[in-house]
Amino acid sequence: MSGTAPEGWHTARLLIRAWAPPDAPELKAAIDGSLAELQRWMAWARSEPSDLSVIEERLARFQAEFRAGTNWACGIFLRSTGEVLGGVSLIPRIGPGALELGYWLRNECTGRGYASEAAAALTHVGLAMPGIDRIEIRCDPENRPSAAVPARLGYRLLRTSLEPVPYSESEVAPTMVWALERADSVTGLADWPPPIPAGGTFVENTGEIG
Repeated sequence: MSGTAPEGWHTARLLIRAWAPPDAPELKAAIDGSLAELQRWMAWARSEPSDLSVIEERLARFQAEFRAGTNWACGIFLRSTGEVLGGVSLIPRIGPGALELGYWLRNECTGRGYASEAAAALTHVGLAMPGIDRIEIRCDPENRPSAAVPARLGYRLLRTSLEPVPYSESEVAPTMVWALERADSVTGLADWPPPIPAGGTFVENTGEIG
């Protein structure tokens, strides 16, 4: 990655940008209002609800990591209103040459294609980073709405197996592992144009974000 990465991208309906501490109240409301569903599928949600101050500190760390280019945790916002819809992240925890993509939506925002739109955008972003040739998505086999996202974006199902649970030292759980290689992304993302940087320029698949 060269230069300064944009801290956000526009899609047709969404603004996807780095979380920042002022987002904490709206993020807390989104998480707390959807807690039962999130805890069913998301390991990180098991530690919620958190105090507002804890979320502010977390978002400050996310913002610093985003700017350092070590982790990309973003909020999903509705462009027309600024409403927090959920979150989407690119996480460097699956080895060299690859990033894991995760996403979630608050309950009242599901079923409208927002997760697919956000996931497509960050798939484009991730595959444009230098040294990244593959994006993976992992989800519970029973979480059919989540599994529909990679299928819709041209990802290939690699396996369904017992995989380590994030944020746990020893737990494993049934997991679908989907992958999209850079070589297959033109076809897989044919119906999903690259996002437009919210400031700065973005050159797809060259490794230049500035």
